[in-house]
Amino acid sequence: MTAPARTSLDDVDVVLLVHREPPELLARHHAALSAATGPGWRGRAMMVENAAAPATSAAARGHLRACYRDADRWLLRSPRNLGFARAMDLALDACAGRYVALVNSDGEPDPGMLRRLAEVLDAEPRAVWAAPAVHGPGEDDDPPGPPFAAGELGGTALLVRRAEFLAAGGFDPLYFFYNEDRDASRRLRAAGHLLLRVPDTRFRHGKDGRGARAVFLREWHYGRTVQVLLPQHATRPVREAATLLARRPRAVARHLRDGDRPGAAGIALATLELPRGLLVAAARRRRPWDGARLAAWLQRHRGAVELGPCP
Repeated sequence: MTAPARTSLDDVDVVLLVHREPPELLARHHAALSAATGPGWRGRAMMVENAAAPATSAAARGHLRACYRDADRWLLRSPRNLGFARAMDLALDACAGRYVALVNSDGEPDPGMLRRLAEVLDAEPRAVWAAPAVHGPGEDDDPPGPPFAAGELGGTALLVRRAEFLAAGGFDPLYFFYNEDRDASRRLRAAGHLLLRVPDTRFRHGKDGRGARAVFLREWHYGRTVQVLLPQHATRPVREAATLLARRPRAVARHLRDGDRPGAAGIALATLELPRGLLVAAARRRRPWDGARLAAWLQRHRGAVELGPCP
């Protein structure tokens, strides 16, 4: 899995998703990311303002102009929160590069991360995603080593082969937040594509958002999407749903013992949505998400966002 050393990242676009991040976090993120793209980078910098707070928007646009001076700078603006999957599909559709980097705004890549991931994809045409080792609270910080095929890759930091990923269906818009990466991983592997972990480069993930509201929303969104994901892809969906339901009371009790009432409330609320989740999972099993369905979805939703060059 070797390829000639890259001399340019101009065929790599970068999606910069912002919502309500504090300006100081964005400053650290863009300082690290601009070091990874390098001086003179001429790829497309796609800023996605996902119902962004005014202070976040102002800071993000300032970093866009200051950190990527030679890039093809674009702005995709949504007045409502699209969630991760929908925002990424619209952004990938609006990009132009062969590869697109998706990196969480609360993390920092190693300086050589994008170049290394692009080299790996260059060397293995069957691979659609490449991801670094991710270091941070709750992350699997793989020890340095050669690239290897992974069963799943998280969306925290990814380099995506753009056209092939969109042709495979991109992210399913059903997954508003969380588990869209696990669903896409499973669909890509089922279609014969490779997902590669590249542990000799790293992304440091800070996981911004530790307040009570953030904890509640995290557990609620994760709970309501995982109860679609598991029966959707299970060999025995009824048994999988029953196992999931049986685990929920223990999960709520564990959060309460730890003093995490918002987390417990989020899990409990998600469980009330389980019947709907099972119906949605059954519908996806009957009619799987694919490239044709994504193309139709994009056609319907492009008009809901504002897209144009950002000076």
